[in-house]
Amino acid sequence: MMETASASPGHVAVPRPRRPVPHAGAVLGIAGRRALGAHLKAALLVMTMFLIIAWAIDLAQTLDDVLARADELGQNRAGLLALYLGYRGVDIATRLFPVACFIGVFAAELMRLFGRETVILSAAGWSPRQTLAVVCMFAAMTGSVQFMLERWWRPAAVFAQADLGLGGYGRRFASGKIEGHRWFVVDGNVLRARVVRDATPALADLELYRGVVAGDLKDVLVAGHAEPAERPGFWRLEDVALWSRLPGDGETGGESSYSQTSLYLISRYPTLELHLPLLPETLSYYDVPAFYLPQEPLERLSAPDNPLKGPDVDAALWRRWAALLLPGAYALLGASLAPIAGSGRIVAPARIVVLALCGYFALVATKVSWAMGEIGALSGFTSSWLSIALALAGTLIAQRVLARPH
Repeated sequence: MMETASASPGHVAVPRPRRPVPHAGAVLGIAGRRALGAHLKAALLVMTMFLIIAWAIDLAQTLDDVLARADELGQNRAGLLALYLGYRGVDIATRLFPVACFIGVFAAELMRLFGRETVILSAAGWSPRQTLAVVCMFAAMTGSVQFMLERWWRPAAVFAQADLGLGGYGRRFASGKIEGHRWFVVDGNVLRARVVRDATPALADLELYRGVVAGDLKDVLVAGHAEPAERPGFWRLEDVALWSRLPGDGETGGESSYSQTSLYLISRYPTLELHLPLLPETLSYYDVPAFYLPQEPLERLSAPDNPLKGPDVDAALWRRWAALLLPGAYALLGASLAPIAGSGRIVAPARIVVLALCGYFALVATKVSWAMGEIGALSGFTSSWLSIALALAGTLIAQRVLARPH
């Protein structure tokens, strides 16, 4: 569309083209899109290398079992192996993708630095803010991927392996009766039972010692089987026997020990509904680390009415929200450390190694803070966001170093 310039008398009006409006894709310009593409390609390459190495190590231990499982299920060996590698790839990517973002951005910036691309762009007017905008776009893309991996994709992949009986998760998280008896402390009582881990969980060979936590053993309920009842907070016990003291027994006024307490069979019940504040999700995912759990049961286990809520539940919930920023924080650290490695064609191998070790320290700090959150040494919030805070602190320190006159 043309505009007409105003003309004075005696002059001919000359049409003037209207200035084009830039579209959204041109906000960063060619150089910005090129840098963003380099970051994404480098991170993808590093992640691919991680996957290849991890798959090779995993298959060295599980290949025979996967092939044997395919024969048991009557499935094609190659198809089941490919499915298993896909599930394992999701789990591996969840663990290592933030590190791949750090190494990828760090390496991409080093290549641009030693190719003098950054020097030329700086002379042409490329500002640090534009570099920050590129890294922020990279952070938004990778953060959304990491969030989906932590919240949905890895739990689905892990329990798909458990359902198929594949690999280590197939052995550790498979449904069925868990070997050995387990002990629980619920509502001031002690429960001993064998756990049946399933979508509809159950307890077998149950023994409920009531009053034992307060030091006054009132009675013992013994049942062959127990399942959640329709009423929330109640369990339906089958083949129940009630053992208790006789009236007046043990009331001597002195201290008594459990070894001197005599219990007698008082009554039997074919079925009995008993209030037992034990969430079914606690047994459905018994002995499964919280960060593997699907989102819905994880949120249910974090409810205040869960008497067996562990510190790993809150840590896992906060960790999934922190996943939105974790790859971006690592990417910012990598982009800030790379310019310290040298300038132009000057290469300092020792300095590059030291800077790369900074990224390794960030990884170790992340793993340590997560572990401390899972055991309760740190709160779930602190353990999940500490690594991001450390990465951002490292970024600020690196920027201060770069801002100093050379």
